[in-house]
Amino acid sequence: MKTSSVKTSEGRLHPFAAVLVSLQIVKGLIVPLIVIFLSKHSRSGSGGPLYFQVGWSLVALVGSIVWGFLSWRRFRYEVSDEQLKVTQGVFVQKKTFIPLERIQSVDVTEGVLHRLFGLVRVEVQTTGGQKPEAVFSALSRGDAARLRSMLEPGKAPQAQGQPGNEPAKLRLTYKLPAGSLFIAALTTGGFGVSVSLLAAVMGKLDELFPDFHVYRYLWNALDAAMIPLFALGILLLAWMIAAIASVLKFANFTITRKENKLLLTRGLLERRQVTVPLRRIQAIRIVEEPLWQLFGYSALYAETVGYGAQKGENAHLFPLLRNREIGEFVKRMTPQFEVPASLKHHALPRRALWCYMLPIPLVLALGAAAAGLIAPWAYAGLLLCPLVMIWQWWRCRSAGWSREGRMLVLRFRRLAKTTAVIPLSRVQSVSVEIGPLQRRLGLSTLQIAVASGGRGAFFRLAGLPEQEARELARWYMDRNKR
Repeated sequence: MKTSSVKTSEGRLHPFAAVLVSLQIVKGLIVPLIVIFLSKHSRSGSGGPLYFQVGWSLVALVGSIVWGFLSWRRFRYEVSDEQLKVTQGVFVQKKTFIPLERIQSVDVTEGVLHRLFGLVRVEVQTTGGQKPEAVFSALSRGDAARLRSMLEPGKAPQAQGQPGNEPAKLRLTYKLPAGSLFIAALTTGGFGVSVSLLAAVMGKLDELFPDFHVYRYLWNALDAAMIPLFALGILLLAWMIAAIASVLKFANFTITRKENKLLLTRGLLERRQVTVPLRRIQAIRIVEEPLWQLFGYSALYAETVGYGAQKGENAHLFPLLRNREIGEFVKRMTPQFEVPASLKHHALPRRALWCYMLPIPLVLALGAAAAGLIAPWAYAGLLLCPLVMIWQWWRCRSAGWSREGRMLVLRFRRLAKTTAVIPLSRVQSVSVEIGPLQRRLGLSTLQIAVASGGRGAFFRLAGLPEQEARELARWYMDRNKR
């Protein structure tokens, strides 16, 4: 009889996982229940509807508790025969088998509730996976460490106390300083998201409180001169929300390179630890917000296969880094994306200004003129044309490209200036587009696609000379000859 020497580990989730499942169900039900209470009961003078609503609320609460308990009881996992086996499901039992050789990363997250009970959440990502193949919602730190050590057989033990066994160059660490975190929070690009969130919430106020008439009350309560101050207060609140969210997200940010993997740790309330294999990184983006450019700072992102695909995320290689330190950072942490010192930057030709400064302002001017025939105040849109032209001129001056050997660098701007570093081996496709105005000027638009997330990432550079664009396309098509 043949015996196997393969390690075997069996286990189940911590009982607190039942509570987490129940809370997740309640979270999905709480908004509909609040709407029902505020709308139906507020318009009814009898107590009958209240009993009916309370009864159904209790049924939903008890049902979520029972479902959470059954989900926890049915969840089992086992590591044996060189694979991870996960069994779960309340009514329909689902079994998942994941070969250990296909596991790319094991990510650990500590939410607020997890930290109160000394637990962690573990997510297992596989090669080419668009979402975690296995999720362990609540494990003790000890169980998570044992599971992780078995799923990552090449991981060096942490408790040996012999740092000399591993070369120093394979254990490099960068930590975000408090000053950089403060600057990143105050100048965060999440301001627009906060404004959109507040606008969505304010748009629902009259629906949630139909008898209160929120905006009619504010209109009557505020003097006309106070309305701009009220709007300014809303913008200030959005900026504060974005800054606080940035601090909570990037506090304690640390990136460590261990052999061929990057370990990213971040978060204040929710601590998240993500493993990104170097071979899954397809391109690097260096992003300079307008305010950051004044002080010489940039943020580094990695376009990766698999990581964050279910959330539309990109891996933050570093939230804020001085421009003069970027070269050394890339050389140490992601050496395959190191830009040669001899790489020469090519700016767009002057004739490309016509493609940037003419179309959008012209369409804006024609639209404002046409709308002004109906509403004279619409002529004010003509005042935006000079501002748009200046912005487009700035975009053109910021754009350019560089190429040497198997490395391509594209620079372009929307509002923030972006530098994309793309090795030839990571390029998925190259396309060249030529519009009517571009054809007359001998220009084109180059689009480079790399694999990232679920839909890929695309980098576009408009105003490139047509001859250069076609040479870059041939550079891609002849990749197998290099």
